[in-house]
Formats: sequence, C-alpha cells, structure tokens
Amino acid sequence: FPDIGWQICIQQFEGRQQVAFPSDRPRWRNDAAGAGHGATRGEWGKFIRKAIDLAIAWPEHDSRKLGDLVERLEGMPDQEDRLAVWNRIDAWSQAEPDEKAKSALREQIRRAVLTRRGPLRGLEADQRDRARETCAKLASQDPLCRHGWLFTTAWVEVSVEELEDDHPDRREREARLDELRTQAIAEIWAARGLDGVLGLLPDCDPWTVGRYTACRAGQERGAADTLRICLLTENESQEKLDNFLRGFLCFLDDSLRPAVLSTVAETVDVDQRVRLFACAPFREQTWRLLDRQDRFVRDRYWRTVFPAPTQFSEAETNELIDCLLGTDRPRAAFFAIQLDWNKVETSRLKRLLKAIVDVTTEPPGHFKMEPYDLSDALDSLDRRPGVTVDEMARLEFAFIELLVHSEHGIPHLERKITEAPSLFVQMLALLFRRQDHDQDPPEWRVSELDRRAALQSAAYRLLDEVSRIPGSDTEGKVDIDALKQWVNEVRRWCKEHGRTEIGDEQIGQLLSKAPAGEDGSWPCQPVCEVLETVASQDVADGFAIGVYNARGVSSRQLDEGGAQERDLSAKYRAWAQGLAIEYPHVARILEQIADGYDRDAGREDSRALVRKRLDR
Repeated sequence: FPDIGWQICIQQFEGRQQVAFPSDRPRWRNDAAGAGHGATRGEWGKFIRKAIDLAIAWPEHDSRKLGDLVERLEGMPDQEDRLAVWNRIDAWSQAEPDEKAKSALREQIRRAVLTRRGPLRGLEADQRDRARETCAKLASQDPLCRHGWLFTTAWVEVSVEELEDDHPDRREREARLDELRTQAIAEIWAARGLDGVLGLLPDCDPWTVGRYTACRAGQERGAADTLRICLLTENESQEKLDNFLRGFLCFLDDSLRPAVLSTVAETVDVDQRVRLFACAPFREQTWRLLDRQDRFVRDRYWRTVFPAPTQFSEAETNELIDCLLGTDRPRAAFFAIQLDWNKVETSRLKRLLKAIVDVTTEPPGHFKMEPYDLSDALDSLDRRPGVTVDEMARLEFAFIELLVHSEHGIPHLERKITEAPSLFVQMLALLFRRQDHDQDPPEWRVSELDRRAALQSAAYRLLDEVSRIPGSDTEGKVDIDALKQWVNEVRRWCKEHGRTEIGDEQIGQLLSKAPAGEDGSWPCQPVCEVLETVASQDVADGFAIGVYNARGVSSRQLDEGGAQERDLSAKYRAWAQGLAIEYPHVARILEQIADGYDRDAGREDSRALVRKRLDR
C-alpha cells in the first residue's frame, strides 16, 4: 500500500509542532507492556532520519509527492536533504511531459516558499532563490498553464517581495495584481482566442476570469459574440460558464451593457434569454431591459435569478421585494436586502416577514436566514411609527427559534405573555392535553399536523425562554398586586380548561426565574408572597424544576466529587433559613432544593471514588 506508506512517512517530519495522543493504559486487562515508556530523543531522531531518507529516495515521484516534500522543507534540518529535493524536482521536470502537472507543482512551490509562508516557516533566502530557479524551469510555454495561478482564486496570496516592502499598500498590490491578470488574459486571447480563455474555467475561478475577459472583449460586437458563444456552448460545466458570464457582465461598461444584452437577447431562444438576464447584474438597469421581454421570460427570471446582496437604492429594494414575493420567494428577497433594512418600506417589510412564515414552496435550505440578519430586520421595524406591540410579538413568536440567542431577543413576546394570562394558557394548551378530556375552544385548535408541530415547538421554546416575571416594570421591579392578579387569572383559566396541575407547575417554573430582593435574599419579596399565598405543591415542584434546569451543564475535575453541589446546597439552605419565619412554605421549597443538591453531592462523591480506584 504505497499511498498509505507515503502518508505515514511524510507525517514524521511535518516541521510544525505536533501533539501526540498515545493510547491509554488498559484498565481491565494486564496487557500493558511498555506503558509509560516513551521513545528517547535519539530513537526519535533516527526514526525521522529514516523517514526523510525513504521519502527522498522514493522509487516514483510525481507532482503531488514532490509538492509534499516542498511543503516539508522546514522539517529537513540538513541542507543536503533540501538540495536533494530540489534536484529531484529538476530531474522530474526534464522527464515529465504533462504541462498541467508542472504548473500545479510550480504553484505549490510558489505558495509554500515564495509567499509569506516561507519566512514564517524559517526558509532562508537561499531556499527562496532556489525556488525561483525551479519555478522558472517549470514555467510552461502554454500561456494557460503559465498564467492559470493568477485566476485560481479571487484572492492571490501575498508574495515575499511584497512582505519585504517597507511600505506595503493594499491598493498598490491590487493594482499590480490587476495588471498581471490583464496582461495574462491578453496573452491567452492573442494565442488561443476565447477558447483559450474558456479553457481556464475548469481549474480557475470563473467569475474572476470573466471579469478580466470583459476588459479584453469590451467592444459591443466582441462582447455580444462572447456572450452568444457561451450561451450556445453545451457541456457539463454550465454553472462555471454562468459564473463566467456574471463576472463578464458585471465588469462590462455600464454604457455598453444595455445594447449588448438587447442585441444578444434578439438572437437566442427563450431558455438562453432567461439565462442571459439571470447572469446580468441584479439591478434596475437589467430589470428595465427585462420589461421589454414577454411575461413568460419575466416570470421565469424572477423565479430563477440569484438575488445577490448589494447596496440597492430605495426604489430597487422595494421593487425586488414585490417581484420576488410575486413568485413566492420571500427568503430570496430577505437575502438580497439584508445590507440595509432602512430602505425597505414598512408595509413591505411586514409583508415580507409574514410571507417567510407562510410560504413553504421555497426549497429547504435555500437562502438560510441567520439570527443576526433577522435581529437587524426586527430592530429596524421596531423603531418605526405605527408598528404595534402585538405585531412585533407575533413576528417574534414566528421566528422564536432564531431569536432566542440573538441580540433582539423576544422582548415584545415576553411582555405580551406576562400581561395576558390567556396567552400563557394557550401556550400550555398547545403542549399538554386536558385532564378532563373535554374540548378546547375552536380558536385554540390546529388541525394541520405540520403547522401544529411548528406551533408546539415555538410554544415549548417560549415557555422555556421567557424570563420576565409578570408585573415587572422596565427596570425589573415586580408589582406584587399585578403578579398576584396574573397568577390567579392563569390558575382560573387552567382550571376552566382542564390543566390545573401542569398549569401550576409551569407557573412555578416561571417564578423560579425571579430576581433577588433588595437585601440580597432570593427570591424577591413579591414572588415569596405569591408562593406563600398559593401554597400549591405543584407550583413548588415546578419552582424546584426551574431551579435545577437553570443550572445547565456542569463540569468537574476527576477528584472534585460533589463539592459544587455542596456549595449550592449551602446557598439555598441559607436563603431558606432567612425566610423561615416570614415565609415558611417558601423556606420548605428551598430546603427541598438544598436536599436535592445534597443527594447529588453524595452521588458525585461515589463516582469520584470509583474513578480513583479504576485509575490506580
């Protein structure tokens, strides 16, 4: 298995700092011969020396293996080894007829030695000089192979010469790169015409190639011929051709583009016409040309075009929203306008966000919404006059899965649920069945299974995430009368709709998120009053569940045992003692929580002892 052998061999002298993860000593068997006895420095050196000798003397080197050796020059401490690698490359280049393989190795040498990576890896000037000599020998007579490295990606790694410049300037570097690419395309075009330029596409970034081809074939007739040839070309790389066309049309002169598009559109069929406009810049200039086409072409365009995000004008922003919503593509519209929400007219922004929830015809995963962008959109909408709390709350509920960890959060939804007891009970009704097997009100029932599943997921997330105590003001201070009224209303609604026990438990979980009192005791006095007045065991159980869940995941050292749990037990027991006289029921709840942590501490102590015995 020479390929596997090669990988094992070259990994011995990577040059970079490496970390070893040796096998654990067996715990359940006596087969542990040699455990704890690592290799000596001398053994390690001999092993690396043998690996380097094997790699350099490998029977058959190809461009990939030689490139692997160049990538690991820093791991070869002897100059003789590095010299042997360069000699191997010279010998291979004289016998190798494949120009593409030579060009690939030449680019790998350039990136490994002649960019910023070389000095950072400790390769001295003599190695860079030898690399330049070797790259000159590997240079192909074919302009495609010789210049392909300039177009492999949109960004080209900085060279050593630029790093050594006393005053490196990004704009100067971009200007030099632009000049090199322009000259390269001119040379390829002169030697092999458009076919030569298109020959770059399989291994290069098509958009970048198209950009510089537009500078070369910039006249109206030449540009029209280029577009027509690309549209009529049928091969397996249509996606690359389309990206080439996008780059070409994007950098075609603005004054020239409309005439070229109109000329080409008259000479191709409907499918090619749609493809042509879809590759044109996603701007008003293209849309006005599209207005001259028949309705079928316009409809297909808006159903298939990729709406690249950019800085649109206000008119463009609102037009693209209308057109994409007209073809049931709300997520595509959201993706396009994400850079500036303030340009979206208020009613359109509302309609767009609602359509994202309602329209299900867009393919799953297309134009995935990010919490950051959604948060920005809702912040923009929230600042506008005429937008009500109810509207914001409905949107926050619809997007709650994305918003719970965003900067915007769910402030309006929390406000509504802590002000409207019926809404809280309606969330419970989505998740829990009635105990009396009666029917809920018609407006609470959801017949569609998919929609019901989505609503249940949102309701579960809401009840889990809501942390605002009913009756709280903007500063978090709780009004005791408002809290009592809310709790009494929720309990009344739950009793009326057959959910007394689960209602009390959920009330307890919400109250467990109460703030501390002004004197530092917990929970605050209004919550203590409500817990003491209600005196429900289900509320107490829910309160304890909320406390345990709020802790989240815990981690510990192997010998720590239950120290964390004992600290928590002491904290809750101290609070219980402080409340025992005035609020005995609340004190019993806190004592039960402390007892639970005591049991957890004993279990963790036992686990720690078992681990210690196993590790002996």
